[in-house]
Amino acid sequence: MDNLSPIAWALRPLKRYAEFSGRSSRAEFWWFFLFMMILYAVMYFFFIGSLMSAAMTQADTEAPSVGVLGAVGIFGIFMILVWLALLVPSIAVGVRRLHDTNRSGWWLGGYFLLYAVYLAMLFGSIGSMMTSAAAGTGDPSQAAGGMFGLTMVLGLLMFVYAITLIVFYCLPGTTGPNRYGDDPYGTKDLDQVFG
Repeated sequence: MDNLSPIAWALRPLKRYAEFSGRSSRAEFWWFFLFMMILYAVMYFFFIGSLMSAAMTQADTEAPSVGVLGAVGIFGIFMILVWLALLVPSIAVGVRRLHDTNRSGWWLGGYFLLYAVYLAMLFGSIGSMMTSAAAGTGDPSQAAGGMFGLTMVLGLLMFVYAITLIVFYCLPGTTGPNRYGDDPYGTKDLDQVFG
């Protein structure tokens, strides 16, 4: 593997956009992760800054101005489009990183499936509380008490699962080829790679 700069490592998953097979090194995964976090932080601060600027220009009126609503709408759509554009390569590099540690990509798939169940349970418990409140039958907080408790336990389980995935992402990959492909650093001596 050539000696890549941090920017080249960060852009490599975009070149391998929807490639779920093979392996990715720690450098490729973490530089891409840092690139995404910086991009999201810049977008967030730009969004908040423009929102605050639009809000300051209409401080005397009580209703939100067209500028504030426009800033929220335009930047909200832009942020969603960027997130959608980076979703596939971020999942793909996560799967390849798990492959590098000789683990199945279903570790990440399992997390997303668990997350879908969590959201369904959360919205189900909120929906039953809202229905109970609208009907006026008893205490709305008691309407989905058991379901809400299970949702919180599932949320704690997801937190532990996420920490497990982070540990897997931090572990060194297997040296040499494994069942998912060749070593992303090639067959060079490790002193040449990290020296």
